[in-house]
Parts: sequence; C-alpha cells; structure tokens
Amino acid sequence: MNEYERICDEMIEEDLKKLNKFSKIKDFDILYEILLELRDSPQFIGMGQIPKTGYNKEGSKWKFDESKIPFINAAKNGLSNFALFYYPPLTKIIIYKFFTTLYSLIQLNYIYSSNEKLDDEDYKSIILGDVGSYLTYFVEEFETPNSIPEPSKEFFARLTNVKYENKEVHKFLDEIYNVISDFTTCSHAHINYCRTIGFSALYLCACSALKQDRDVITYEDVIKGHLALFKLFQTDIRPLVKKGYANYRGFYYKNKKSGQPKRIL
Repeated sequence: MNEYERICDEMIEEDLKKLNKFSKIKDFDILYEILLELRDSPQFIGMGQIPKTGYNKEGSKWKFDESKIPFINAAKNGLSNFALFYYPPLTKIIIYKFFTTLYSLIQLNYIYSSNEKLDDEDYKSIILGDVGSYLTYFVEEFETPNSIPEPSKEFFARLTNVKYENKEVHKFLDEIYNVISDFTTCSHAHINYCRTIGFSALYLCACSALKQDRDVITYEDVIKGHLALFKLFQTDIRPLVKKGYANYRGFYYKNKKSGQPKRIL
C-alpha cells in the first residue's frame, strides 16, 4: 500500500465512523452495505472517469428547447434556480440544477453501459423519453414504473419547497455524501462527479418525500433516495431509456393529427 492509499483508507474509515452514528435508523444496514460496495464498483469508478473525455460523439448536433418538452418545462418553471449562490436555509433546498444533474448521471450510466459516447439518437432518447419521470415519480422503484402523472409546474413548485424534517436528517445526508466524496477522490474521478452525485441524491430524497405525500425529507427519504441513486451504479439504464423513448414516440404519432405535441424529434 502506497502513501496515497493509506491516506484514503484513513479518511474513509473516519467518515464511516461518523456515518455509523446513525446505525439505529431503519434500513440503515441495507444502505450501508451497498454504500461500501461502491468503493470498488467498476461501474461507479468508470462513470466517474467519463466526464474527463466528454459525453457526446464528435459531430453530434442535436439540441433541444426546454420549453417544448413538457416534463422538463414543468421542472424549469416550477423549481427555484439561484444563479448566484446556493445557501439553505436562506435559499430553497431543491433547485433546477439538481434536476439537470440527474440527467447527467443517466447519461453517464448510458455511456458506461454502451462503452461509447452518445450519438444524437441516444441523447434524444434520454432527453425526450420518460426515464427522468420514472426516477422522479417512483424513486427507488423506478425500474417498475406505473402510469406516469401529467407533468405539472405545481408538482415541482411543491418539490422546491421541501425542507428537512430536522437538523439530524440533514446531517445524515451530509455524512453519506462525505463517504461518497472520499470514494470519488480516491478513485481519481472527475472533480464534478461527486457534486453531480450529491445534487442528484438530494433531488431523489425530496422526490421520495413527495411520493409519500410529505413536504419534509425524513430519514426514510434519505435511505430511499440513495437506494435509487445506488441502482444507477448497478444497472444498465439503456433498456429503460429506450422504453421511455418508445412511449414518447408512440404518444407523438398517436396525436400528430391534432398537432400536439409540437414535433421536436
């Protein structure tokens, strides 16, 4: 073991001790076991290297207008977005940037699973399809989605007003983040990878709260939000992306005679 590895081990051990103070929380053992597996997970490590070389194939040209995609437009209009600073409790806990980082993780999963960068069709299938909806509305059950609600600004406005149940819940989430941060540092991941994970995790925790018809994030939501997140480091997201894209295309062609939705393919 070299000096860097020794320092990493010590750093991780110290943060795991702090996290273990929450060991009496229901289902903590499930989260803890999966969290430990991340450190040596080829997919977790591999996804962290992708941002260094880029997401899209050379020559990719497809762009999209957020306002023409109902689900993304609803999130854009409903979530807060503080361009200058993020400092809860002075600002909202959940902002639009966290929503977009979830799509970044989906893209990283897709690229890792296919072992090649995204072409225009891949990118379209992620952005236009329902995979973002699956994670938002069903959280840890995103692999087996039921019928999807109509996108609404009101849902995301409620999401942006979610708070922590108490300071200890916030601390619990922070301690999980610290361990993941250690893992990304020690695996030499891209500098933005850990932040992307942290923002996505918080977004999913808030989604879990709304799934249970709560406006506060509890210990249960922290567990469920992270279990959903961890699935993104264990699965091949492509079949779900393609399923969601097929739903979009089917809806478009079924309704094209009425002129809705506007064509953006």
